[in-house]
Amino acid sequence: MYEPHEIEISHGYLKTVISRLEEPICLIGGWAVYHHVNKNFKKRTGRNYIGSRDIDLGFHFEKDWSEKELNESTFARSLRIIEEELDFAPVGFRYLKEFHIETKKELNEDEVKTIPQHFVFPLYIDPIVDIIHPKFYKVFKFNPVDEPLLEMVFLNKSNRMVERSFGNNLWLPEPHILLATKLNSVIGRDKEHKRLKDIADIFALLWFSDAEISDIKSNLLEFYDRINIKKTIGSISKQEIINVATFTGFSPEEIERIFLEIAK
Repeated sequence: MYEPHEIEISHGYLKTVISRLEEPICLIGGWAVYHHVNKNFKKRTGRNYIGSRDIDLGFHFEKDWSEKELNESTFARSLRIIEEELDFAPVGFRYLKEFHIETKKELNEDEVKTIPQHFVFPLYIDPIVDIIHPKFYKVFKFNPVDEPLLEMVFLNKSNRMVERSFGNNLWLPEPHILLATKLNSVIGRDKEHKRLKDIADIFALLWFSDAEISDIKSNLLEFYDRINIKKTIGSISKQEIINVATFTGFSPEEIERIFLEIAK
């Protein structure tokens, strides 16, 4: 699904990002799924689970924070590190650094102009917030991506696990929270490869995380509507399941069986 160099570069820089940012560091998206499922996936298949091209980080805000508190927040300090120390360039709500796919070398602006684009890998860091503060744009000068489910991770420690990775404490949403974010995102995907990755992540979280499917489902249904689960799972086509089966190495029948477990 992804080229090996893309995963290698992204994972290598994930280590750098986590080691440089201030705690708490909340990892979401594809790399969070990877951390939950890779041990069991590798035990079953002998291969690592699919990683991610992008690095998604979660941040907490309170609506009553002052502008001073916004400027001193973990989010603000993290952006300064990402821009000033790690040399990522802001592109809308994202942060970009480009690499040569063969040498894995970081490329500056002038080098990117002289290298054929098929040799350039764009690595993005996506900072994602749990709520959009009323003064966010005034302070940070861009409109963020928000994921309201993140608030559950920050406000209730039972909704997160803490992993000591790369020298820092890393917060990972529990599987039922990650699953909910994937169910939300897969519906609106306009790029086929991102939708297929979401579908693969839903399967992997249900089948390869340490939590039992029954427990994941029970926890999910405490805040997620059963009808929406059925609707989302029902939107996944036979061909998409076949495509996911091809790059995960599992049969379409096994993937369908797991989806039926969460949808019934």
